[in-house]
Amino acid sequence: MTLCTRTLAPLAKTLSCLSLLSLAGAAIGAEDQRPVGLNGASWQFGPLNRWAYTHMSEVLPSKPIRRSVGSPTPLSGLDTAATDMMVSWEGSPAKLSTLMQDQYVDGLLVIKDGTVVFEGYAGTLTPERTHLLWSVSKTITGLTAASVAADGLIDLDKTVADYVPALKDSGWGPDTLRDLLDMRDGSEWNEDYAAADSTVRRQDCSDGLLTGPDCEGVPVIGNYLFLPAVGRMPGRQGSFVYKSGTTDVIAWVLEAATGKRFADLVAERIWQRIGAEQDAGITVDTGGFTLASGGMHATLRDVGRVGQLILNRGKNGDDQVLPAAWIDDIVSRNGSRSWPYEAPTGIRPYYRSFMWGLGDGRGSIQARGVHGQLIHVAPESNTVIAMLSSWPDAEGGAPNVSGATQQQLVNAIETALGR
Repeated sequence: MTLCTRTLAPLAKTLSCLSLLSLAGAAIGAEDQRPVGLNGASWQFGPLNRWAYTHMSEVLPSKPIRRSVGSPTPLSGLDTAATDMMVSWEGSPAKLSTLMQDQYVDGLLVIKDGTVVFEGYAGTLTPERTHLLWSVSKTITGLTAASVAADGLIDLDKTVADYVPALKDSGWGPDTLRDLLDMRDGSEWNEDYAAADSTVRRQDCSDGLLTGPDCEGVPVIGNYLFLPAVGRMPGRQGSFVYKSGTTDVIAWVLEAATGKRFADLVAERIWQRIGAEQDAGITVDTGGFTLASGGMHATLRDVGRVGQLILNRGKNGDDQVLPAAWIDDIVSRNGSRSWPYEAPTGIRPYYRSFMWGLGDGRGSIQARGVHGQLIHVAPESNTVIAMLSSWPDAEGGAPNVSGATQQQLVNAIETALGR
């Protein structure tokens, strides 16, 4: 029974209910309306990205990643999860909902000891809508590779050229799959998001995912032609350098080794086996290549399920989806003294199998994506934090919005929960 039928006299009830329903429909329509000015040059960046990231199948061609036809794996605690909570922020109490707003967070899910303790949404994200994951997609690609390797369909000691002859003369051709999973390959890929002539931006243009003045002179050919043309920088081989194209190469290898489309591999080997609640999707370039490096979009709850799979050492209920040893190998790394980025004293970060190791002495690992996407997995505190955001630009683009601030928020949540 609705509020209208409980409270209004018959005639007034009918007219008022119709009016209320019309207003509600108008509100929903306005919230879901495609923003003016959204196009191939603007969708990635604020403020239009807040809508675009939750409507990716309307923005770019996408291939579905199908969930199982059965019931989803339940997330314990959803019915009682808090929609707000207090944390300590810069020495003072603060509402998590306020911090979400300040940091352009569209969705935040916190799972502690296997139970959802917080679920919050902002912007245009809802529990049923998918959100672009950007490079969190890389971690899901790594998990898919783990499953394919466990079945003996790929050998991590073999080279890219062994599986994809078209890449033999590319920057990745002589590198092993293990090199690629750790981004220690010798390709000359340049991941400078602010430079229009960087490889990562030229890839966006070549795929047809980005248009406008920055793409002038770049032919729209797709990854099946773009990736083989990326050259080699032999001195890089063996050292960690972050390169999105490396993940797309792994996806191509997985397709070649299995004879299946990459999106279908993710569906069969990950999405259906974690008991996902909704179909996910992945953007497809002009040549039909599915963009494993950053094109997946999924619901917040299903992203949380991925995090819980990692925390549970590859297990979902009684189903060992991935080898526990694969996850243990990621968690147990010691880090490198030659880490190329700034790091606090005593911290030994690392990168392994398309995941970031914090090197915090607690085994914490993360999946990260530009514009504020995150899965934080903390084995010591038995916590998963999934965060989906729409930062104005790749690295933040607003005061006090950055990877460092995001990590500060993660730490505040863990502290509030008693680590």
